[in-house]
Amino acid sequence: MSRLHPVFLAALVVLAPSLCCAQGLRPVPQIQAVAEADGVHSGGTMRLALRVTLPAAFHVQSNAPRDPALIPTLLTVTAPPGVTVEEIVYPAATDLRQAGQAQPLAVFGSEFVIGLRVAAAAGLTSGALELRGKLRYQACDEQVCFTPATADVAWTLRVVPANAVVRPQNPAVFGPATATAPPAAEIVSAVRAANAAKDFARGERLLADYRVAHGVTPEFLLAHSWLGRGALAAGQPDRAEGYARATYDLCLAELQRRPLDQETQLPTALGAAIEVLGQAQAARGARTEAVAFLNQQLRTYEATSLGKRIQKNLNLISLEGTEAPALDFGETQGVAPAALAALKGRVLVLFFWAHWCPDCKEQGPVLEKLLTKYGAQGLTVVAPTQRYGYGAAGAEVGPEEEARYIAQVRQQYYPWLASVAVPLSAANHLRYGVSTTPTIVVVGRDGLVRSYHPGKMTEAELEATIRPLL
Repeated sequence: MSRLHPVFLAALVVLAPSLCCAQGLRPVPQIQAVAEADGVHSGGTMRLALRVTLPAAFHVQSNAPRDPALIPTLLTVTAPPGVTVEEIVYPAATDLRQAGQAQPLAVFGSEFVIGLRVAAAAGLTSGALELRGKLRYQACDEQVCFTPATADVAWTLRVVPANAVVRPQNPAVFGPATATAPPAAEIVSAVRAANAAKDFARGERLLADYRVAHGVTPEFLLAHSWLGRGALAAGQPDRAEGYARATYDLCLAELQRRPLDQETQLPTALGAAIEVLGQAQAARGARTEAVAFLNQQLRTYEATSLGKRIQKNLNLISLEGTEAPALDFGETQGVAPAALAALKGRVLVLFFWAHWCPDCKEQGPVLEKLLTKYGAQGLTVVAPTQRYGYGAAGAEVGPEEEARYIAQVRQQYYPWLASVAVPLSAANHLRYGVSTTPTIVVVGRDGLVRSYHPGKMTEAELEATIRPLL
């Protein structure tokens, strides 16, 4: 059953058993309504599922098709008194590309699982109860989409006392009875480990089990965002986009209930989803669409903690080959500032750093060595930084005290910056999308950006970029 999405849930009733469909007739799926155990405790919860199998050549539209004219796959459930449907979870959609279409269809393949979590009220009388539902779907193959159809489904639940023994069942859907969802503190590292092995199916299973056990938590959202990042790093942009779209939608749903920057995990997850969606589009060659998407997201989130990250991804896609954005020199340490326009004719390295950044301290000697080596040939360095609200040992300090601390760090660890302009401005970091320090930007003699690089660069890498420009 490895091809099935391991959302959660279990089996009692088999509906529409025939997979046969005459040529030209609408395909009839096999639908199994399944449960994870042979009973549910009064006052407890149970995972249920629908396992849906279509003929191999067919798919259905996902629960959230990108084209509003298409019919979404939708499960509705009517629960008896004392039973609550807490959650319905659809599998991650797969992108299906069609010739002539600007964007792929979001579909479920010929085999998929829809999961539910239900709760039985405390004190509920023991006995059998029936949950009834309807599954609406629109089946398609590569040539045609058939008219929408609705299938009736049902689960029989055996309610038992809280101290009664229940036996697990349907491990192919829910996993072995010994399997447990990772705790909140481990789910992110567990998914990242699955990414490292390129075992994305395992990552999906871990998240499905976690969601059933704990619901959608900030840790879940962050872990889910790593699926998209892992697939993108593995060179699978279509899969990455599907994961990132699911993360993005989950984050937006969470934002209906709470502010974005209440804690760090939700904004990190949403930022990662936006990043992967933009980068995946660019990796497929849809650079214009990626830039438009990221600009739209920047307009939405510019005033939040996501502003720099979105701008960074815009810069990664579109900054090279364009004129370097102006810098704010309103407050500067080091030598007297000069507008970037006045530096045309020289090769310029912008070294964005932070006083708390250990990687910046490693980058400093590389820049110092190259400036000494090539300064006479026209190499110039400007080192923008900004305030972050704290000083030594992370103590919260005011703007003046932090400026003094920045000067102290600069003199202690970057003495060569005494001959370099060091503008202090959050606007510079936002404009250049500096969500990662150091960030290295190389500008040619013509004032055009030649390299935009978040993170450290080795001496060989940076010299190979600079030398042809001198």
